[in-house]
Amino acid sequence: MVEEGVRGIGPWLVGLPVRLATWLAAVPGRVVRWILELPRRTWQGLLGAKRVLFGSEPAPDEALFSLALLVTIGAVVVTFLVRAEFTPYPLAALGVLVTLGWAAYQARTAKILTVFATAGTVLTLVFITYFLFEKAWTPITEFGLDLLAIPVNAEGDTRWFFWLDAILPQGEGQTGWDPHNDNPSLLAAAWGTVLVTVIATLVAGPLGVLGALFIAEIASDGLREVIKPAVEVLAGIPSIVYGFIGFAVLNSFVQDAFRDPGASFLIAGLVVGVMALPTVVSVAEDAITAVPKSMRDGSIAMGATEWQTMKSIAVPAAISGISAAVILGIGRAIGETMAVAAIMAGGTTFAMPLYDVFDQSVTLTSRIAISYGSASSTTLEVLFVAGVMLFVIVAGASVLAQYIERRVSQDLRGEP
Repeated sequence: MVEEGVRGIGPWLVGLPVRLATWLAAVPGRVVRWILELPRRTWQGLLGAKRVLFGSEPAPDEALFSLALLVTIGAVVVTFLVRAEFTPYPLAALGVLVTLGWAAYQARTAKILTVFATAGTVLTLVFITYFLFEKAWTPITEFGLDLLAIPVNAEGDTRWFFWLDAILPQGEGQTGWDPHNDNPSLLAAAWGTVLVTVIATLVAGPLGVLGALFIAEIASDGLREVIKPAVEVLAGIPSIVYGFIGFAVLNSFVQDAFRDPGASFLIAGLVVGVMALPTVVSVAEDAITAVPKSMRDGSIAMGATEWQTMKSIAVPAAISGISAAVILGIGRAIGETMAVAAIMAGGTTFAMPLYDVFDQSVTLTSRIAISYGSASSTTLEVLFVAGVMLFVIVAGASVLAQYIERRVSQDLRGEP
């Protein structure tokens, strides 16, 4: 199966320019069709909004109530954005209308509230995205590539960093992080994030998938009822507790076993990997359990063993969910703050050499955590750049998970 996948990469890469050219050639036609269909789509959208917000054939009193509820919700949003001190007044009116509507027009009230709860979620994401990029735009335009300046070594020479020294500028000091003196490099923190995430993925990925397979395919019903809740309880432990346990337990172990000072990327990655395990196990187990039992029964009826059925039927059929579970675990590892800050709070240097997992430094999240409290306005804006980098990485991971899921679904359906 792996060899077939490797052989399939070549034709896919060869055909990529042709597919890209075909897609670009079809763009004008798609734009024209979209413009021609815009009036019809707009009319259908208005009819759908009217049906959701007011009903197909609402009574006059129901239509009046729906209008009053919509105006009140709009007033809450407008006052919150323009004059926040006036928000409690329309919010109180909204509470009264919801109470009355729940008694007289329960279905209509519930439908309107669910619509605006969903719209509020989307708007919250839009506001967060705009706020992050708006705050980060000033340092991006002011410093440019200096935000990724390569630190120097102990001799003052530019550090080797994957042959990028010809593109990226040279920073000052062994971290490049001194925004007060116009040295705001986030490269050391970004590389620390990569190291911790890779180690955490190597821990959470294999162990999480194997744990999910055991719970879904091997464990008895009684054992499953004990293990799965126990795994989910692990997700509720505060991250600072994980960080403290990792520092107190793993730190002494690494010091004794590897003759290392401890507080390293290895310890942080192991702790974050354990923290990501519940996410990987829970999501992957749900995906494996969702595989139809008829597929397993058919495999066994054809003479396959339970291991062959698990390996060749259950895992391939649930690979989209398993991939999503691993990527969600990676997202948890990338965004972890307190555990990493508790373990490597004193680390400031760039990893020397780059692959030294026993070295210590900061990650993007811990850089934000340990710097924002005493940050000047310039430093705070640079920290928003770190937030944008994390946002883009996690968003990219989510897009990748959706792409993998779609491709696997197409393969399972036999689509090209």
